[in-house]
Amino acid sequence: MTWTATNSEGYAAPVALATDIVVLTVRDARLRVLTIDGPGGRRALPGGFVGAGEAPEQTARRKLREKTGLADVYLEQLATFADPGRDPRGWIPTVAHLALVPSATTPTDPGARWTKAPGRRRWAFDHEQILAAAIERLEGKLWWSNVAVGILAGAFTMTEARHVYEAIAGRAYDAATFARDLKATGLVEATGERRAEGPGRPAALYRFCDSTPRWGLGRRKRIA
Repeated sequence: MTWTATNSEGYAAPVALATDIVVLTVRDARLRVLTIDGPGGRRALPGGFVGAGEAPEQTARRKLREKTGLADVYLEQLATFADPGRDPRGWIPTVAHLALVPSATTPTDPGARWTKAPGRRRWAFDHEQILAAAIERLEGKLWWSNVAVGILAGAFTMTEARHVYEAIAGRAYDAATFARDLKATGLVEATGERRAEGPGRPAALYRFCDSTPRWGLGRRKRIA
């Protein structure tokens, strides 16, 4: 049975409003997306219907708490997907969001798990399209903003940062060039502390200057 609705003027209208969240992190040097069990054995993005009196962002944050146990995460609105045929239940637009979480995040929902992104799998609804849009957004902002703060939420070494950037960009970076160019963005600062990463001299620790969305200095990125 397909859900239908009409507005006060008698025109066909959406039957509900949903939100879907693309939750990304980097684990084992790979970009991962949080997925849940979807209909027909397909993987799906976490989300749900926007509740009465809620804004889509409030629903997204509520669902994130339910799936990951995290309340303070990097979250931004991605796009609205409103194709009338996107959901077999009826015309249900979704306001998709992009969330980034630290690598050590463990899902609290037993049906949720980390999955390679993008990877090859069968997706529910139009979630493959939503995921592709989220990855494109993340790649586009990676070198020009502090978006990676969602994954590198605390202090980190340049090696740790490089592994995150490589996983998102899908390419390898020269270590010295990477460190030079990340510092040149003006988005990170040294903490004055060091951490041992193995034999040899402990590595300097850095952090993002701000945890709220911020753009870099506008310099042309020298990294190739």
